[in-house]
Amino acid sequence: MEDDLDDLFGDVGDVGDGHSLHLPEPLPKGLLQRVDELALSGCCQKLVWSRNGCIAYITRDGCNVVVRNLMCDSSDGQWRMSKEHLVDGVATAHSEHQLVHLSWSHHGNELAIVDVFGQISIYSVFIAINRISLYRRCVLDPEDHLSAVIGLTWLHLERPSYFPKPMLKAKDQWNFTVSQQRLLGPRNPYQQVNSPQKAALVAVTRSGMIRVLYQGQDNRWQDFKSESENIASPSELLTHATMCPEKIADNKSPDKESPLLLATHNNEKELRVYRISLDFEHQSIGLQHLKVLNHCVPLDENPDDVSAQYDGMQSRSQLSILEFLPPGPRSANKEPTPPILLASFSYVSDHFQNSPAVAVQATVLGKWELQIATPKLHTSFNSLSSKKTSASPVAELTSEILMKRSGDILLPRALLSIQQLSLRPVLAMVYCEGLVEYRETTNMNVVPRDGKDQISSMAQIGLYFPGSRFCLHTTLSPNACAAISLDEQHLASLSCMQLEDEHTSDQIDEARLELIAEAFVMQSSVASLNNLNNEDIVAALQAFSNQYLHGQAQAGHPPTLFSADRFKSHFLSELYRTIGVHVDYSIDPQLQQLLQSNQGLILQRCLSVQAALGYAGGSHRPSVWAILAWAFLNIRSVVMVFMGTISRKPGVENELGKPVSWSMTLISYIVDELFVLGDFLEDHSDGAGDISLDVLNARVRETNSPALLLILVSSSRNFLKYNCNPLKAFMQACKSQQSQTPLRLAYQELGAVFQKSLVSVSQFERILSQIENSIKSAYQASGLSEIERSNTEKIMLIKGEIPDILLGPVKDLLTVTAVSLKEEVNVAELYFANIASLGLTNDNSSKRWRKEHPLDAMRKIELRNVSTRRCTRCAAVMEDLLPTRTASVMVSQMKHCLCGSWWMVGGEEDGNGSGY
Repeated sequence: MEDDLDDLFGDVGDVGDGHSLHLPEPLPKGLLQRVDELALSGCCQKLVWSRNGCIAYITRDGCNVVVRNLMCDSSDGQWRMSKEHLVDGVATAHSEHQLVHLSWSHHGNELAIVDVFGQISIYSVFIAINRISLYRRCVLDPEDHLSAVIGLTWLHLERPSYFPKPMLKAKDQWNFTVSQQRLLGPRNPYQQVNSPQKAALVAVTRSGMIRVLYQGQDNRWQDFKSESENIASPSELLTHATMCPEKIADNKSPDKESPLLLATHNNEKELRVYRISLDFEHQSIGLQHLKVLNHCVPLDENPDDVSAQYDGMQSRSQLSILEFLPPGPRSANKEPTPPILLASFSYVSDHFQNSPAVAVQATVLGKWELQIATPKLHTSFNSLSSKKTSASPVAELTSEILMKRSGDILLPRALLSIQQLSLRPVLAMVYCEGLVEYRETTNMNVVPRDGKDQISSMAQIGLYFPGSRFCLHTTLSPNACAAISLDEQHLASLSCMQLEDEHTSDQIDEARLELIAEAFVMQSSVASLNNLNNEDIVAALQAFSNQYLHGQAQAGHPPTLFSADRFKSHFLSELYRTIGVHVDYSIDPQLQQLLQSNQGLILQRCLSVQAALGYAGGSHRPSVWAILAWAFLNIRSVVMVFMGTISRKPGVENELGKPVSWSMTLISYIVDELFVLGDFLEDHSDGAGDISLDVLNARVRETNSPALLLILVSSSRNFLKYNCNPLKAFMQACKSQQSQTPLRLAYQELGAVFQKSLVSVSQFERILSQIENSIKSAYQASGLSEIERSNTEKIMLIKGEIPDILLGPVKDLLTVTAVSLKEEVNVAELYFANIASLGLTNDNSSKRWRKEHPLDAMRKIELRNVSTRRCTRCAAVMEDLLPTRTASVMVSQMKHCLCGSWWMVGGEEDGNGSGY
């Protein structure tokens, strides 16, 4: 029978004359369903990424929500997604109803979960980035289809946003400036002292009801509502709604608030625009009808270059996305860009709708600019004698909104989402293949890849997301350097920005590498200013270095910027410069500025990135510049703990023993390393005073020891100096405590720590004082300017290299001060002391000890059979303590790791290496 069929039809793969018949590959059924879903409701976002770094998406069955996050795998140092963590109680809270929409607040801490009936529950991140708990129950919300939510917006916060102007190159240096913007929409008026502003959101239902949910003064969630329109027939039911603030702050009225703009779309394809104002005190909503477009459809026009397969598509497409863009940032001598309303009309066909069978997907993008027309009196009123009186009502006249429509744009793909980037004015257009296209907000043109003398976005320099397979949901990270996609099987995949294919096969010139580094610097600076989670930037940097720069090195290219270490060093140097980190404390220590000002937080962020870029997993020893940053962060953490203890309340549980022990062990380690280094240099030089700078730096790189650098770099040296003050105070307290003191046992433990210490605090202070005076004299004698001195300190911190100007102070330290101290301490005991707890040594015995004695990174105590959580970035671990279970002085530091990154629960199963 099979032979007869072959004779009758021939080979279906052969059309004759050797040509094969290739049938078009069908579009996934899931894509058709997704486009229909977008057309039915403006609230159907099932995958979201918060500004804090938490990824949330609805499960395949539609009844639960899982959260994930980026994490550095401690086994190999690669960035991956953590495993799924199910949010507790979601299915029960929503009575197994289908969940349809997720939305993170502008804080990045609150997650709104919406079901098919419009019931809204709110969850909040608690302690760990992937642990969220119920914040608002949805049981009081109505349960009917007319209450389904078709538009949801979180109210903006008081804090301003920062947007970068294009980076410009002048005199071999890239200059970076930002503009500041504060949106003037309504806000939740309730907030506590020294706490973030409380959250609030506005939701619009299918029946036209406007709901306001907000957290009141007593932390309980409250709500009030009002109808926008009377819905008389099913054709008037709403399908989409979007909102944005109408104005931004200016010099004339920096604190004046303004209403929200609201746009709605219904089944009759009517587009209506409103102005709404919220009164939280009286729980009322003011509504003003501004505009109505009776027929919101694509324009009836076809560009000449459009293929015939799209002919007539406008009539068959349906509204899928309605997005309000708030006014853009104000620039010099220019007014801010007006609010923009975008409407996406999508069309997806199957094989059988066309002849010949061709699957078609396309999107028409419509754009309206909303311009405010201020009313003015006619000039003829000037002739009236009572001009001032008659003109007074002018200010009370209602301003008119003009909607100016631009020409439609045809996109040959199904558009799934539009996301605004922190690098405005740029929009990310996300398509069904996982492809991300970048367009300018003002004219909707594709961002040109022509970065040479200026950089405005990552896309401009040729970094992009490659489209590989069909996906139904895609979301970009807080800085748009990474993306998460869900395919038809609901499997999540992670991708980082990468270089265009045209550049990956050949050697990149140094100019292009400089552009890439500067683009990452600009994005990192914006993330720091806007307090965005920056782990997607670190992950993308690491991926670019691993996938391209290491390959270039293996191909034998010269070690200029093509070296991975040199590229990272260039990036870090530019980041410290651009973000304005003050690293020079050699002449004027300014300890309070270093500890308590915003400079300390910025320095912590930069050190955290520096340590992360040099981390390759627990089995690989990082470079000395990365270990230096890691040791610096640990010292800073202990100093902050001691600062908290000084102002602690009486009776607070005392946990100082282990941090004090860690500090004294660090002192012993630094002194011993100086002794060993001095002996080595004396054996490898012509004399004690004839030390070679090349030999010195080579030895530091070979041993990977940060000891000498910690006391040479002025910022870390000042942290060490500051740490000595509470240590001396604790020593004095141990001597003066009486036996009846409630904390007698704690002080006995402290006293034992000081007695066992091989190097005293006063001896270590002598070293710090000597090297500080020597460095200060060397700087002053050299005649270096303040900028040159700052650059010297920065290079030493970033590259881990000792400069020529400090060779003299190092000689004095190793040949005079260290030799004198040798006579006061037991050198043999110091050499064989156990310093594995510091995490700064990588010999087999140290690694074995740390594996058998895991330490709490914050409290420096050994962890024994307790639940733990780990840092998403450096893989440090700590006991999973809750604030209600302890009154420890470290409670204020429990939310974040010592490197500034979030904790995550269940981290041991996601690569259980030994940590940093």
